[in-house]
Amino acid sequence: MGESTALSVYLRERRMAAGLARTELAVRAQMAPLLISQIESGALVPNPAMLQRLFDSLDVPLWYRKHILVLGLPALDSGTAPATPSAEDLADLASLTHPACLQRFPTMDLLAANADYQRLFPGLGAGVNMLEWMFLDPAAKKVFIDWTTEAQILVHAFRMLAPLSPTQRVTAITESCGQSPDWDPVWTSDVRPQDIARRHLRVRERSTGIERRLLLRIYDPAFPTRPWWLYRLIPAR
Repeated sequence: MGESTALSVYLRERRMAAGLARTELAVRAQMAPLLISQIESGALVPNPAMLQRLFDSLDVPLWYRKHILVLGLPALDSGTAPATPSAEDLADLASLTHPACLQRFPTMDLLAANADYQRLFPGLGAGVNMLEWMFLDPAAKKVFIDWTTEAQILVHAFRMLAPLSPTQRVTAITESCGQSPDWDPVWTSDVRPQDIARRHLRVRERSTGIERRLLLRIYDPAFPTRPWWLYRLIPAR
């Protein structure tokens, strides 16, 4: 019996969330039930072909799969990544000419945001959780023109990837957002695949009232490795 990994726990929880027994998943994925059991226990690390069949059978959107692998498999680099952005990281962020932030995924905790980002999203800066801001800060509905759709996409990502995050943090975010009357309807709603795939945001500047259409770009720092993602919003053409 192997030791459970974040990936094995994730696959088991996704199967259970889908209401499937191991034998049912085995049929869907065209794999032996014993293989499913070994993968879920951590005794076997699935190869790419197995993972693709499992992801397809569990309806895991394509856009999340890389994130799942990054978060779910042990890093090859044994070095210790910093917990917070360095002065150089912050200077790099500040130098960007469009709204940008450093964010942990999938908990959506902001570690830093440049001045353009904070002007566009009042109250959303370092130490603030994106989901909590979205549901608890009235500014969110004034900034996002398609607030419901944006909230659904964020919650879908959080719900899909929460098993890869610390349980206490997930619980804290869920309980906090649950204070909003919008939380339960959004949590139980379904979003269309094309909504998840799209990267255009329609926002309204608070100071001018001007509508802006922005393109979301997400970068995973590779050199040096960092335990967060860089989110950039650039004008859509």
